[in-house]
Amino acid sequence: MRFIHVSDLHLGRTLRERPLRDEQAAMLAAVAEAARDPSIAALVIAGDVYDRGVPPPDAVALLDGFLAGLRAARPDLAIIVVPGNHDSAARLSFGARFFEGAGVHIRTDAASCVVPVVVEREGERAAFWPLPFLTPGCLPPDFGEPRADARAGTAPGELDFGEAPLERLRSQEELCAAALSAIARRLEPGAANILVAHLFARGGLASESERAFVGAAEQVDAGLFDIFDYAALGHLHRPQAAGGKGRYSGAPLAYSFDESGQERGFLVVDVDSVDPAKVDFVPIRPKRALRRITGTWEEIMAAAARDESPDDFIEAVIEDPAPVLNPVERLRERLPNLLSVRQAAFESAVDAPGAAPIRIERADADGVLDDFSAFHKEVLGMEADADTLALMAGLVEEAEHAARQA
Repeated sequence: MRFIHVSDLHLGRTLRERPLRDEQAAMLAAVAEAARDPSIAALVIAGDVYDRGVPPPDAVALLDGFLAGLRAARPDLAIIVVPGNHDSAARLSFGARFFEGAGVHIRTDAASCVVPVVVEREGERAAFWPLPFLTPGCLPPDFGEPRADARAGTAPGELDFGEAPLERLRSQEELCAAALSAIARRLEPGAANILVAHLFARGGLASESERAFVGAAEQVDAGLFDIFDYAALGHLHRPQAAGGKGRYSGAPLAYSFDESGQERGFLVVDVDSVDPAKVDFVPIRPKRALRRITGTWEEIMAAAARDESPDDFIEAVIEDPAPVLNPVERLRERLPNLLSVRQAAFESAVDAPGAAPIRIERADADGVLDDFSAFHKEVLGMEADADTLALMAGLVEEAEHAARQA
């Protein structure tokens, strides 16, 4: 069975307040062109379809046009979608039952992971098991294998008021283990069994542009995927393996300048129930690349004068030890999509020629955890330990998820 594995589209995303609609439209066109190949039986989108829970109208229109065009060109193509941590599952699920009849399977309910999307093509059979991004409380406590420590017993002499309630599944690993144990009992014999999930596999390499979690609190053991013939994963923006069976396709576009120069695209996967999956990376040439130009002011200006792709999105890092006045206006005469200028004179830790620039981090979502750590130390006189930080990270994620669903 041959299928396309893509993830982390982040439709509606901007870069330094610059809309990326044209770039994302070109990216979707490249995926659609590959999906027109009649040998492709399915298209898998492993989460983060949109960049935020309430996507802008033009992002919704992009996805609508993409899906409509695919259905017109390939009515036999199965399309399988799960939400990621950036999506609102409730909003993404609008019309899902209707679309199912047209071969567009948008699976947003975590408990429905035990119902596969079965695709049959020319004697081949594959079962795709859709697992949305998991949040605390999205699965009942007794989902999957019974947990030996789930119920508390009574000691001699204590009153027995009946069974204690099951503890809620909270961590990503608990939730994922419960879901996969439930799926394991239902795997399709003789078919290729493929997991479609949005999660952070332990040991994976994160990028600047994805939402990272604190420590290992939200990471999942990649060994859990070994029961499948292939695990089509989303969340991490770098293409990479996750254990023996899992693969991240990576985001099909670069979404931060720290990712400039990294090749992006999607995967074409051939899988059956016997042999290891064969995976081919298909690069996407972006409409405008993200590039970083580094050097002295004279070197940067000289490079800009002979730049063969001046419309690219560009960040300039000026290494002169003394500040350069008005660099943005002067560079934009040659590079109209210059989005960022950094100067070593302002970022360097030491005032010395050739000092490497040090990135000054901006306040972001992690600021909540920084504030909590400072508050904990101020009130209790000690640093918060890893377990406390992990618990707080879980609460922050729950609050963000509730806000996205609102």
